[in-house]
Amino acid sequence: MKSKIDFHMHEYPASHWSIDFAKAGTSIATITVRNKYHFSVILNPTDCQGYRSIIRYINEDKSSISSAFNRIYTLSEQRALNDVAAIMTKIYEKLGVIAQFSQLGNNSHHFNSQSRVIHVGDDEEPSLLHLHMWGRGDPEVEYIPGVPLRGPKPGLMFDLRTKVTPDKRELDTCITTFKNLLGDYIKSSEFIDEFENSIMVSFEETNVKGAQVREKRSDAGFFSSTISPKTCSTDSVSPSSGQPTPKL
Repeated sequence: MKSKIDFHMHEYPASHWSIDFAKAGTSIATITVRNKYHFSVILNPTDCQGYRSIIRYINEDKSSISSAFNRIYTLSEQRALNDVAAIMTKIYEKLGVIAQFSQLGNNSHHFNSQSRVIHVGDDEEPSLLHLHMWGRGDPEVEYIPGVPLRGPKPGLMFDLRTKVTPDKRELDTCITTFKNLLGDYIKSSEFIDEFENSIMVSFEETNVKGAQVREKRSDAGFFSSTISPKTCSTDSVSPSSGQPTPKL
């Protein structure tokens, strides 16, 4: 007997974190694949381990952002995500770390053991096509000057739910570093030979067709954690109050 999958139907307000995709203030770039599929690349504002980032599918061409929620994704959309992941893998490698990533969605998945129905998405957490990426290496080494890599030692599992809250100054340093590395890479012969004109990279958060970027605050969404976060700092500086607070 197969379980039924139920995709949640809900209209999310413009202030919701899933619509206001740049609200965390940690954007690295928006990337458009084949002049059609738009993605947001940000540093995770609630976990500094491994210079962790999130690649999220925003929308297709001029469609609404919510049209990408709570549904099965096409082969073309999945391939587009893989292209963006391949690009960001090269950026992590340029730091001198080993890139790893995982395509998840656990926060938006629920299972009813009585009805045997799998529910995808809810009123607070829509299901999104996205993945988490991080670097592995010596946790104590500053692959980005002034910012230790942190995280588990190589060979141990990277636990995505055990988070360490970033220090604001370190977070800003990482954002600048990633932007610079990505900006240089898209000018390289390797990038041009591989992607030609099929990839467009912008460092402006609003450069997405159909996107309504606002500055209202909302819940942390898929940044949330089930474990109380530690603070990531080398000098006891508290994290910026401007970052989303993880749900506990």
